[in-house]
Amino acid sequence: MLRLKGAVQHYPWGDRFALPEMLEITADGRPWAEIWYGTHPRGPAHVDESLHLPAPTYLSDEVGELAFLVKLLAAAQPLSLQTHPSDEQAARGFAKENAAGIPLDARHRIYVDDRAKPEMVVALDTFEALCGIASHDVALRQCAEAGAVALATHVEQHGVAHAVRTLLSGSAATSSGGDSAWLELATVTTPTPVIAQLTAHYDDPRAAVALLMNHVRLAPGEALFLEAGTVHSYLRGVALEVQGNSDNVMRAAFTDKHVDLDEFFAVARLDSPTNDLVRTERVSPTSVAYRCAAPFSVMRHELNGTFALTASTQHTMLVCTSGSAGPLTRGGAAYVAVGESIALEGTATIYSVSA
Repeated sequence: MLRLKGAVQHYPWGDRFALPEMLEITADGRPWAEIWYGTHPRGPAHVDESLHLPAPTYLSDEVGELAFLVKLLAAAQPLSLQTHPSDEQAARGFAKENAAGIPLDARHRIYVDDRAKPEMVVALDTFEALCGIASHDVALRQCAEAGAVALATHVEQHGVAHAVRTLLSGSAATSSGGDSAWLELATVTTPTPVIAQLTAHYDDPRAAVALLMNHVRLAPGEALFLEAGTVHSYLRGVALEVQGNSDNVMRAAFTDKHVDLDEFFAVARLDSPTNDLVRTERVSPTSVAYRCAAPFSVMRHELNGTFALTASTQHTMLVCTSGSAGPLTRGGAAYVAVGESIALEGTATIYSVSA
């Protein structure tokens, strides 16, 4: 078992205290948004130097590249409205931007690798998100509750997908009124809590798009799975995130990062409302499996005593989210190689991810 030190990402939307508290370290005033436990070059994990290896080493130096990336995520404010590509879209976009000579670290670079980014998020406390485009009836109900009369009319006449495109594009495509018509479309007379939250941080009338999406509130242990093309924005909370080993993101709003609406709309699934909640199955008195179409498996283990595991897949990652079990304490992670057996003793919640 290799204990790991994750790569910390200090994005502006991060919580200043949640992740430092989990790691039992002093907050340093910066927003701690994510801790990456994986091999992606934008944030590779280190093997803990207390293991007395000959030299500091990355996890990838020891085990090669993982197909998945595990993160601890803490959002104090909404993330950008975004989506992720399929493998085919990622390979095509990556090759196109390479051929155009766009540097990998360029601000306007969209595809930083050639892989998909399927994504599961498991709530560690109450976690809120906008996830997927709402059905016609749900969108109309939410518009009515918010007093968004023009937007409701647009949905009635043109459908939810067209309303999303029009609202995010910043112009009313079916009106000759120009900007005034678009502002009418974005008018909300009774802001919902989500819209109030979005506008408080971004002061953007496109926050009305929340009325056309599913608002999901997860209790601890509940999860969402986002396939390629699912439009989403995490709003607030602390979670374990497991995804494909990729950092490809198409953004549409609520960010100061690069926005490319053409690419966003080329990837986003706007016409297929989905239920993205993950089904759970108890497989033992202490273990629960998360069942969905992800290319990785995720399980939650509630320890009170001894926990034994023999890794049967090529790569397994363990992340402790509460308590402690031997060398694995809250906020810590470890890698277990195929065929390796471990035994941990303690009272803890541990998630295992394997592929």
